[in-house]
Amino acid sequence: MRRAAVILSLMAAAALPGLAHEGHEHKVMGTVTQVHVEAVTHVEVQTTDGKTVVLTCDGQTKFLKGKAAATLKDVQVGSRIVATVVEEGKMTRASEIAIGEAAMAPKPMPHEHQH
Repeated sequence: MRRAAVILSLMAAAALPGLAHEGHEHKVMGTVTQVHVEAVTHVEVQTTDGKTVVLTCDGQTKFLKGKAAATLKDVQVGSRIVATVVEEGKMTRASEIAIGEAAMAPKPMPHEHQH
């Protein structure tokens, strides 16, 4: 009986993955691919697992660069960020964006010499 209850609980949790994080803060890490400053400001980020996430920024979003306060202007394409976000319906709202160093371009591979 207890085993059946555990199995049903796991099945119910798996059936509702979209609701699991709504309203709770979690982290998004990645590299900024686009910054849109329009009626609704948002930042597009390619996460470390290759997905694209759109983060909505508002007047409550805090920006940090190291331990110092920053602004949206400090968020540049290529910047690495760690964002604290909250899922609100279909929107991912950033409550804080910590800006790191810009992603480095890959080093060119040395050419092999044939003798």
